Amino acid sequence: MDKTALTTGYTFEFEDGSTCQMCLSFIRLKRLASKNKSLYERHQKVMMNGSKDELDTLTVLYAAYVCANMDSDDLMTEDEFLEKCGSDRVIVNEALGALTDPKKRQASADHSN
Repeated sequence: MDKTALTTGYTFEFEDGSTCQMCLSFIRLKRLASKNKSLYERHQKVMMNGSKDELDTLTVLYAAYVCANMDSDDLMTEDEFLEKCGSDRVIVNEALGALTDPKKRQASADHSN
């Protein structure tokens, strides 16, 4: 993983306690667009038009997972990723907020301290 993924990333904890890195940096999204156009387009549709159902949120998280780990030889499929996510909607929504609006999330955390 390059420095960009580390500095703009998020550590996501799956239901089983294992973790993975996620990242939605612009350079990583550009690489995603050329490596996996279908996933990139699904991600963009959600980001530009909003979620239509719960699985849309997980599409964004899976895209963030792929962006952060695209150089790995052991990338999970989307179904494997969804299975590991389990059903904790609070954790999923927190991850989405941290990835898509990190400054707002940090300001909120700073304000509550």
